[in-house]
Amino acid sequence: MKRTFITSTLILILFVASAQKPQIGILAGATLSNFKDKPESEELTADSKMGYTAGLIANFGVAEKFTLQSGLHFVQKGSKAKGSIGGSTVSGKLISNWLEVPLNFMYNTANFFVGAGPSLSFGVGGKWEVEFEGEKESGKVRFGNTEDDNMKGFDFGLNIVAGYQFNNGLFVAANFNQGFSNLVPSDIGEGSMKSHYVGLRLGYLLKWEE
Repeated sequence: MKRTFITSTLILILFVASAQKPQIGILAGATLSNFKDKPESEELTADSKMGYTAGLIANFGVAEKFTLQSGLHFVQKGSKAKGSIGGSTVSGKLISNWLEVPLNFMYNTANFFVGAGPSLSFGVGGKWEVEFEGEKESGKVRFGNTEDDNMKGFDFGLNIVAGYQFNNGLFVAANFNQGFSNLVPSDIGEGSMKSHYVGLRLGYLLKWEE
């Protein structure tokens, strides 16, 4: 079911993109993210971590006051965690980098806009640090689905966005993204790890080409 929806989403993006000339924009900003982590036998207390984001957006007009917005965003997601494993204290920090493709259905007034839609995210890098019983380890994030990997490299989520556009093309936008995919590799066990983040971005829309 999920695979069918993802395929349909990508087909819809390609169809709209080929049918119309988009309004292109650039944007950059900050993220506050976290991972809801539930290992099989323990539960860690995770704190949110700041990151950054940047990318491109494309608005396609579909009706009066309605647009379809897609793009390609670099998004940094992370978390700081503390807890207990086997009676010993453990703490860690995770920074993961993702390429995110959103598909937001937007409602636009004179200057305000609001919308929501699915997002597809693909892991492209990152790093982790762990301190356990006084010893520290660190390494690069490995994406995959085996016991040698840190997390799965694909995340399917829901994106909600709202903002204000100035008459000169500048805009400010805030979004919330909730990931639905369990990012724990299947070979590790039955634990669960899901992402979510809040983003604040400043951007600029180029003049619409008729």
